[in-house]
Amino acid sequence: MPLKDLEEASGLPLKINGSKLVFGKGMKEVQVDIRTHKQMLPVLKNPKAKAPKEFYYMYRDVALEKDRAKIMKNNLRYDITILPAFKVGDEFNKTLGHFHPKVPKTNTWFPEIYQVLSGNAHYLLQNEKEFLVYDARPGDKCVMLPGFGHVTVNPSEKETLVMANWVYPNFKSDYKPVVKKHGMEWFETDQGFEENKKYKTHAEMEIISPKRFPELGITEKPMYIEAMKNPKKFQWLVKPQEYLEGFKEYKKS
Repeated sequence: MPLKDLEEASGLPLKINGSKLVFGKGMKEVQVDIRTHKQMLPVLKNPKAKAPKEFYYMYRDVALEKDRAKIMKNNLRYDITILPAFKVGDEFNKTLGHFHPKVPKTNTWFPEIYQVLSGNAHYLLQNEKEFLVYDARPGDKCVMLPGFGHVTVNPSEKETLVMANWVYPNFKSDYKPVVKKHGMEWFETDQGFEENKKYKTHAEMEIISPKRFPELGITEKPMYIEAMKNPKKFQWLVKPQEYLEGFKEYKKS
């Protein structure tokens, strides 16, 4: 299988070989964390359906070595996740899903931002009142808004999804609400979205568009490059309570 070059998309000397990330000059190899079928069983639409042993691959704290001090100083972390293309029964491959905690001593949750490097991503976001869906293509950046749990779906049967994210590294994601409910409110299948019967009610689905939003550092450039040029632009990931108006404008724009 030929290597796929991710440098133009990511701004880093990276390639992908199947589901394995290949690190280039100026980078050290990062240990992969693999999400297994056994770990995914509680959130699958059909846990008894045949499935691969490995669902997706997480590479955390990816960076050029020369940038590590700057990234650490600004309380950021850059990750890459790889989701192969397959279905479990009629359900597309997806991540486990989680919620972020609140910033201590505030009423605001930590956000996150993703960029699609290759493939197609559906980012599903939910809170108690809303269910939002981004349809993201290569180059698109999508904010996981404060207070929303989120799951990523690879809605393809052929093309591997490769995505990157910036996030504040000093909190622990909460998987329990998603596991308790057997997944998100909706499952994405090859026939469309189907209700998760574990929920008593289901919010109406709203499709939202990936967008450029320079106020939050979201431009046409790879977000790794943008953050290294001006890391202060991404402080909304660290102190979201200071950017509430920005999130409102982003959501309605």
